Amino acid sequence: MIARLLTSLLGVFFVVYGVIAALSPLPLGVPLVVLGLLMIALANPAARPLIRRMRAKWRWFNRLVELVGARSPEKFKDVIKETDPDKEGTGPT
Repeated sequence: MIARLLTSLLGVFFVVYGVIAALSPLPLGVPLVVLGLLMIALANPAARPLIRRMRAKWRWFNRLVELVGARSPEKFKDVIKETDPDKEGTGPT
């Protein structure tokens, strides 16, 4: 319970910091936003359909999620597989 809460709070922090950092000249903001959204989806399964819709709507976002996920721990890779828009309707395995 506490781990899920901390993961969600850290995800929100990464999203907010990523939005602020996206306004700077360094290209670090958008990957931080993606990482934050993946952390929120990891802690809260109800957020996964939102991530799936975002990945289906914006292909650039989908590519960025796959890029971030390629270097992520296994837990993140599971979330990325679950939110894959090309595999609509797949649930947790």
